[in-house]
Amino acid sequence: MYPYLLPEIFGYHVPLYDVLVFIGVFAMIIYLIYRFDKIDGFKKEETNILIIFIFISLFVGIGFTFLLDGIFHSIKAGEISFGSVSFLGSLIGGLAAFLLLIKFFYRGNKTYLKMINALITGVVLAHAIGRIGCFFAGCCYGVPTDSILGVVFPHGLAAETYPNQALYPTQLLESLFLFILFICLNKVKPFKKRELQVYLISYGLFRFLIEFIRGDNRGEVFVLFKTKHGVFPSPAQLISFLMIIIGVVLIFIFERKGSRNDAEKL
Repeated sequence: MYPYLLPEIFGYHVPLYDVLVFIGVFAMIIYLIYRFDKIDGFKKEETNILIIFIFISLFVGIGFTFLLDGIFHSIKAGEISFGSVSFLGSLIGGLAAFLLLIKFFYRGNKTYLKMINALITGVVLAHAIGRIGCFFAGCCYGVPTDSILGVVFPHGLAAETYPNQALYPTQLLESLFLFILFICLNKVKPFKKRELQVYLISYGLFRFLIEFIRGDNRGEVFVLFKTKHGVFPSPAQLISFLMIIIGVVLIFIFERKGSRNDAEKL
């Protein structure tokens, strides 16, 4: 893999990571415009406002993830520092910002669940594409392996940390999972109107498991056990565990509410 789109031009490289992240965000916006307009029945004015709120939430999410990731790494290092971009931190900060914007500044039809179901499905698509960018950049890599899945990274942090060693391509494994999840959220009928719950449980479980073969610095909060390549549970595993619990709770809440509504119609 090559970390740049083109060779150096006028002293500047175009990182493929940035290109893939841009494509992912662009694909998400196009998907959400289509879904809000054609599937969820929002008016054009409402869709435009929601897209603006999503852009604002993206910037808030990026700022929040630097703060959150910095806290986890500060605990491990014993000194205050800023972190780097991490998906789960961006998701938490961005989603919170979006909900606050809807609550205080949106004057349209406040169908929160419909908005969140659409948004989370779009996020899955953007995340799937962005993880390919991580592969090209050599970040978010896995631990060394002798299996046929092993990839030797010639560039990036992976190459610096594990030079000439085959690593699990955790970026591509996660990207594949997310593309499949995106298709399922759009095509599997029982998942309709349950996209948020399905995402929280399925991605939470996947992320919890794949953390065991991640080889990059994961940060730490508290440690139950250590291995040669990391400490566990990692901060991402703690967040993933919380995601699963929230997803299960939401299933019970909405299923009970649905059953009550059906009973009232009898």
